[in-house]
Amino acid sequence: MTSLLDPSSRSLVFAVFSVFVVICLMLCVITGADEDDRALVRSDSRRLRSWQQGIAMGGDTTTVATVTVLVGMVATTGFDGLGVMLGSLVGVLLFLVLVIEPLRAHASLTAPDLLDARGSGGSAVRVAWGVVTLMVCFPLLVVQLVVVGNVAAALLGQPGARTGCIVVIGCVMTALAVSGGIRGTGVVMITKSAIALPVLVVAAVLVLHRFGGDLGRLLDAASLGSGTGEAFLRPGGYTGDGWVGAVNRVGQIFGMTMATLAMPAVLMRAIATKSPRGARTVGRWMLGELVLLYGALAVIGVGAAALVGTVLREAGPSAQVFTPLLLGRALDEGGLLVAALACVLFLTALAAVVDVTLAAGITLGRDVLAATGDRPAGRLDGTASRWSAALTGLAAAAVAVVCADWNLVVVSTLWLALCGAALAPVLLYALYWPGFTARGALWCLWGATAVCVVALVVSPYASGTPTSIVPGHDFRLWDVTIPGVVTVPAGFLLGWLGSVTDRRRRTGGHAVRRDVPRAVRR
Repeated sequence: MTSLLDPSSRSLVFAVFSVFVVICLMLCVITGADEDDRALVRSDSRRLRSWQQGIAMGGDTTTVATVTVLVGMVATTGFDGLGVMLGSLVGVLLFLVLVIEPLRAHASLTAPDLLDARGSGGSAVRVAWGVVTLMVCFPLLVVQLVVVGNVAAALLGQPGARTGCIVVIGCVMTALAVSGGIRGTGVVMITKSAIALPVLVVAAVLVLHRFGGDLGRLLDAASLGSGTGEAFLRPGGYTGDGWVGAVNRVGQIFGMTMATLAMPAVLMRAIATKSPRGARTVGRWMLGELVLLYGALAVIGVGAAALVGTVLREAGPSAQVFTPLLLGRALDEGGLLVAALACVLFLTALAAVVDVTLAAGITLGRDVLAATGDRPAGRLDGTASRWSAALTGLAAAAVAVVCADWNLVVVSTLWLALCGAALAPVLLYALYWPGFTARGALWCLWGATAVCVVALVVSPYASGTPTSIVPGHDFRLWDVTIPGVVTVPAGFLLGWLGSVTDRRRRTGGHAVRRDVPRAVRR
């Protein structure tokens, strides 16, 4: 993969990326939080207009793994890769219909404020939510840094520079998160979307132009180029056949749908919407951006199967992260499109990691440290969140260096499973079930987390295959690799069971707790 760019194109990519980083740092300093530390997590974000929040939230659901691994999955497995996109879009629709308006009405700073306001919160629940959120954010950060480190090293033509790339990029992203706050990182996200979306749409248009705008010709060429023939258009290429494949496919769509409902960075911005009308405007812009984005990525993935499918098969699974760049080289031998797509990968990673780092820092400072400390939570919002964001970002960079050779699909499956099975059920129960209690929240958060970890430990991801974390041992109990069909129902069941067996369960409706601060009960 060292020949993806010639020296002139390589210089162009890093020149553009460097300029973008400098501009983003300046924007974060100018638009970031003021001297009031609480502005880091609340007031600054509310200066963004609704359409800007919508674009930023759409960008929050798009990571560098979306643009690389997902496109590579479509190129190599066809139908199953498109199923992941479908699950994500369904999750966005449910989020806009079920979550965004009631969430902003009851939460002041973070999602546990909603649990407090609806009578199912408390310090223990706040800490549990914070810990599980960190367990979601941290693997996501590691995956982003490893992918962008691999791409950067390949573009440099120096595979041995991967460690340095991960560390440098991780430090830059951490600086942006700490200096910018929600509003500053929102500006970074909007700028990224304004650059990345047009480039991806242009690449998709070029793919369609190569096949005369005929989707039938494109799909036929993709089936041939992928080496799977008609199986390219049928399920099973990634999820497998038989009952295991069926369970994986249902778990794939179900898990992605539920995970999209409770992504920490998206929840952070949803809370910051200004009004019910503003929330609806946010939703329209978010959905429009994602429909256009996923449409472009689907065409790019199918086009990659048609034009560079043979190269991808020969290079193996590790080449999937380079799929957009390989397609760009096939469409434009001059290297300009490859350079533009490389910039998109860098900018997507930069923006995604910045927002996730900030969300993790706010959660650690507001929900974990403040809830376990002696001072009121509001006193720690800004200062603790800044230090927490810095600590989280630097720790993620260090772990990414250690885990750079791991099977990243395992790490991605972990954070998606936790998000869909632990966070999403608690969020939905708190919004729509009057009988939900703090005990139910704790059972769901801790119990679903344990179920997710066990499901992955006894799967082929942990042992029994050459790509497992422990390839020399085999302690598999099942061959399912996408456990959403088990973990998500388990999370809902534990939340219900914990609530109905709680002796302190309320028999009435959602009464706002009297000890909840006025800012939370707004």
